[in-house]
Parts: sequence; structure tokens; C-alpha cells
Amino acid sequence: MTRLALIADLHFGRERKVLLPHLLTAIQAARPDYVVIAGDFVQRARGAHFRPARAFLDQLHAPWIAVPGNHDIPLYNIASRMLWPRAAYKRHIATQTEPFIQTDTATLIGIDTTDPMRVQRGRISDVQIERVCATIKEDDGRLAVIIAHHPFHQDPEVEKKLLRGADRALEAWSDCGPHIILSGHLHSFLVEPFVTRRGAGQTLQIHCGSSTSTRHRGNPNDLAIL
Repeated sequence: MTRLALIADLHFGRERKVLLPHLLTAIQAARPDYVVIAGDFVQRARGAHFRPARAFLDQLHAPWIAVPGNHDIPLYNIASRMLWPRAAYKRHIATQTEPFIQTDTATLIGIDTTDPMRVQRGRISDVQIERVCATIKEDDGRLAVIIAHHPFHQDPEVEKKLLRGADRALEAWSDCGPHIILSGHLHSFLVEPFVTRRGAGQTLQIHCGSSTSTRHRGNPNDLAIL
């Protein structure tokens, strides 16, 4: 069985430096097959923030898979945000924003839900939704794990707006059947099954809180081991 360590919302530039060695130790002790980073590596998409994020990745000593979050694209530089929103992420973190990894027991599917037209709200397109289903149909019964920064469901009292296309994605995926969706963004930990118009499904959502940020909103910094 594939073992994963899930972290998210590191927010380098606003990180709690005292936590970094402890997070690395916890991950190494878990001996994951892959470390999953569900976006928001940095507070602002600048080299000064991305460089320590990259240094952290280099200390993991484990394979990792990651997707960008809304903080990983420029906020104030409008030209860069519109024309090259993921350039700094690709330069410092990974050239692929929608990575794909297949192990003997699991298929890991990264989805880039960032939207340069919105400050924090994400989106998922029909093409991305269909790609997930097509990938799962070819995975020979492996555990299908989707990785995205933005969650596909959140409680009504959450102030952040839900990912655009989330309901459409969940309805489509209720047929093709991803088993787990890993996310971050809300800076709070949650594990529960998704419920769609068809009722409770087999897909489990796990969204990680902020692993190292000072912006934890009263919640503990955390990680998850799957």
C-alpha cells in the first residue's frame, strides 16, 4: 500500500521557522512513499519567498508531488499575473503544474485549480474534469487520489468562496470514482465523505490545515499521514 504525507499552505515568507525542522522530522519518521504538497508554498510569488520553499523541498529526502495554490501566482504584478502567472512556480518548484504519478497501488493526479482572474477563488474546467475520469478508467483498479489546492466542498460558514466548477466535478466524478481528494486552502483540517445530489459517495475528502504558516487562524499547524 502506498503511504502519503500530506502538507499544505506552507506560506514561506510568513512561515513559523521554528516548526520547519519538526515538520521534516515528522515526515521522515513516517517514511512516506510520496510527500504531497497541496499548494500555497509561498505568501507572495517572489523569488525571496520561493527560494526557502525550494530549500525545504530539497531537505525532504523523499519523492514529492505538488500543485500550485492561489498564493503561488503573482498578486500585485498584474502583467505577470495575466501573462505568466505560473512562471515563478515553474522556475523554483516544478515545471509541471498538473503532475501525474502511478505506483503499484495508487494513481496520483494533480489538478491546477488556480485562477489568475480571481484573488483567492479557484476554478476547475470541463477539460480537467474529463481528464480525471479518463485517467481513472485506465488505472487498472488502483486507488485514485486527486490533489488540488482548493477544496471541492466546504461548510457554509467558510468565508472563502467555493471553487468554481466544484459541484459539476463531484457529480461527474461520482460515476468515474476517485477515491480520495486531497486539498488545502482553508487552513483547517477536515476528513469526511463527499455528499452530492446522489447522496453520500465513496470519495473521501481530506483537506490539510496550514503546515507551517503563521496564518493558521487559531487552528493548529498540521500534516496528515495516509
